Amino acid sequence: MDVLIERPLSEGKLEVIPSKSLTHRALIAAGLSTEKCIIKRPLYSDDTKATITILRQLGVEINEFSDHIEVSSTGIKHTEEVLFAHESGSTLRFLVPVALLGNGWVTFDGLPGLRKRPLSEYISLFKQMGLEYELLGENLPIKIKGPIVPGDYHLRGDISSQFITGLLYALPLLDNDSTLTLDTHLESKDYVDMTISVLKSFGVEIRYKNNVFYIKGNQKYRKNAYEISGDFSQASFFLTAGILGANLTLTKLELNTHQADERILEIIESMNGNFIIENGTIKPIKTKTEGRIIDLSQAPDIGPIMAVLCALSDGKSEIINASRLRIKESDRITAITTELKKLGAKISETKDGMKITGVKIFKGNVTLDSWNDHRIVMALSIAAMKADGPIRITHAEAINKSYPTFFEDYMKLKGVIKYE
Repeated sequence: MDVLIERPLSEGKLEVIPSKSLTHRALIAAGLSTEKCIIKRPLYSDDTKATITILRQLGVEINEFSDHIEVSSTGIKHTEEVLFAHESGSTLRFLVPVALLGNGWVTFDGLPGLRKRPLSEYISLFKQMGLEYELLGENLPIKIKGPIVPGDYHLRGDISSQFITGLLYALPLLDNDSTLTLDTHLESKDYVDMTISVLKSFGVEIRYKNNVFYIKGNQKYRKNAYEISGDFSQASFFLTAGILGANLTLTKLELNTHQADERILEIIESMNGNFIIENGTIKPIKTKTEGRIIDLSQAPDIGPIMAVLCALSDGKSEIINASRLRIKESDRITAITTELKKLGAKISETKDGMKITGVKIFKGNVTLDSWNDHRIVMALSIAAMKADGPIRITHAEAINKSYPTFFEDYMKLKGVIKYE
C-alpha cells in the first residue's frame, strides 16, 4: 500500500493509543499469573498479536475484546509448534526464557527482518545455563531445550534491554534464587524499569543494585486487572507535529510510567520547545526550535522523528549514541537519512547517529520509501507538514507493526490522504 499525503495534519484532539511496550509486558505477566487478569485498553498491532499467538501456543487462554483482553493460565506448557514472532523483537526476546519454563525442545522463528536481529546474548546465556540449542540459520530459526534453571548469570547491558526483560519474567518462577549481573553499563534503563514496575504490580519483586539484579525464586504472579497507559513512542510523532505548527491536544498520556520515549519532552524543551501539561493531557506549542546535540542511548526509538525535527530546526544538530538504530526493522540511520535527503534536508550519517543542519522547508512532490519500517513511515508523514507539495510513501502498511490506525488518526487531525 502506498499513501499520498495531499494535505498534512493540522489540528484536533487525539486520544493517544495504548503503549505497545506496556501491552507486551502486561500480556506476559498475565500469562504467568495464577489469577484471571483483565488487561484494559490494550494495543492491538502486529507485534502484540504475535505475543498473544505465542502465549496461546504455550497454553495460555486469551480472549480478545475491542477494549480489553481476558487472560487465564495454569502454567506454561510445552509445545512442538514453531513459535513464530513475525517481526517483533520484543515478542522473541521476551518469550524465549518464558517458553523455556517448560520441558523439552521449543523452536522460535520470525520473518526475514527479525532473522537479521542478533540473539548473541541468549546464545551466551544458553551456554551459561547448560541448555542445548541448535541454530538453523544465522540467528533464526533456533531450537532450544528447556527447562531454564536458576543460577548466577552474566549478560551485556548495552546490546538490548529485551534480553534482560525476558529473564526477569522467567527467573522469579524457578525454585531457587538467581542473580543477573551486567558486564557493561545498562542502556535503555527505562525499559528495564518499566518491566520491573509491571512485575511489581503483579506481586513479583526484583532488586537491582550496582549492575546486579537479585531475583528471589518461588514467586507468584497475581493481579486481577491492569490498564495500559498511552504510548509516548507513538505520541512522539504528534508532539513533534505540534511543535512544527499543528494545533493539537493529546490525551491519555501519563507521565512517569517508565516509558523511555517520555524523554522526548525534555529533549524538545532543550531545543526551546514548549508544552502545556495537565491531568494526562499534553498540548505542544508551535515553536522555532534550535539545533542541539541529542543523546539517544536511552531512547533510540525516537531517532527518526528527532531527525525530522532537527532537520527543521535552526542551526546544527547531532544525534549521537544511536547505533542500535542500525539493527531495528531497518537500518534507521541510513533509512531516515536517505529519505530526508530526498526532501532536501542537509543530513549525513555518522557511525552511531547523524549530523544535521536545519532548513526552513522541505521539497514536495517526491516519492519516499518506507524501508518496511513503521517508524520511518510515521516520521515521514510528519515531515510532510513542512513540504511545499504532496509526498508519497511506498509500502506504508509497515505501520501495522505498531500503530495500525495511524493514518486514521492522521485524518482525524485534518490530514488528507489518498491510499494507492
